[in-house]
Amino acid sequence: MSTPIVVTGLGFVSPLGTGTEPVWKSWSEGTSGVRMLSDEDSRNLRGVDPVERPPVGKAGFVSGFEPGAHITSPHLRRMDWCSRMVVACATQAVADARLSLEAESEQTRTALVMGSALGNQRETEKYLTRVLRRGPKAGQPFLFPNLVLNAAAGYAAIELQIRGPNISVSEHEASGEVAIVTAVDLLRAGLCDRAIVGGVDEFGSLYLGALQERRLLAPQSLPPGSRIASNRGTLIPGEGAAALVLEREPDARSRGQTPYATISAARSGGLPAGPYAVPEAKAAAERLLELLDQEEAPPMPISTILGGSSGPGPREELDRALSDRIEAKQELVPELISINALVGNWGARGAFYAGLAALGCHRGQVPGSAPHAPQRILIPGSGRSGIVVALAIDVNENS
Repeated sequence: MSTPIVVTGLGFVSPLGTGTEPVWKSWSEGTSGVRMLSDEDSRNLRGVDPVERPPVGKAGFVSGFEPGAHITSPHLRRMDWCSRMVVACATQAVADARLSLEAESEQTRTALVMGSALGNQRETEKYLTRVLRRGPKAGQPFLFPNLVLNAAAGYAAIELQIRGPNISVSEHEASGEVAIVTAVDLLRAGLCDRAIVGGVDEFGSLYLGALQERRLLAPQSLPPGSRIASNRGTLIPGEGAAALVLEREPDARSRGQTPYATISAARSGGLPAGPYAVPEAKAAAERLLELLDQEEAPPMPISTILGGSSGPGPREELDRALSDRIEAKQELVPELISINALVGNWGARGAFYAGLAALGCHRGQVPGSAPHAPQRILIPGSGRSGIVVALAIDVNENS
């Protein structure tokens, strides 16, 4: 059996709050981060979001985030919104895991993997619009680096002095889960000794406009002043970032760090599908169970399905199909929980769900309509183009 991979640090910038304690408090109390963004909201403070507010009504806006409290370098003033969130949550996770990263050997043996479905949308749109309207001379060289997908991971590596593998993952709505699969693979292959892994996505006017045009936005999430007849959408958009520190369990124990939880399964696969096709629910559920069976994890019943972590729009059909199949295979009936109503839908939120699962395992409780003690939490990932991900997080026996 391979060496267990454990979670030793967490960081959050989310609608439920910034940092583990605010997030846990909001989650356990059922406090929603979905709200209208008022003029007095802290998210509008100078120095927080470098770009104007997005054109949306009620949404999962991050809360309690002060970039200067987490980012000390002079690069802060040039960082885009996605990068600010990533650097902040990665900094939190490193501090939480008590990593020093001062020695060169520590820096070169640390990997950073970040998933994002759409990356920095708003500054990209603003930059390209300026160039298209006014010509190439209107481009700003200092802002151009923010447009590439790996900008956030690059800023985080600079801020934390990480010199190991630096990978940015974009796999549609399953980007957060696939980032974790990638980090686990790096650790299992011996290519690093620790990995900082996570996911981030933001609002963007093009993205929101596309959802609005296709009548996918929930009525309460339409931009203020919108008058669209027969809108029956249910999607409430959100934003946020999360980071986890992953290590081999013996390495964590040798430096006296108690794990939050164990990653017992992290595999991605696929189903035949077109470029933008969503996997059919029953087929995706069967594929997820196949991926779980390929792991060497010790037997443990699945106590919880943390559903809706990825996938376009509502994911109830896949979550229910998966729950039915698991219930038929084991004596314990898994609790099916989704917190999308509290945080909204954002592309790489699978990493955020993984952080919540690790936090729930460590605290010995999964909040929700039926709070319960977890054993193995399954985070089923799926996305367009037929991608399917099985991510399972277990209570660590020695935590």
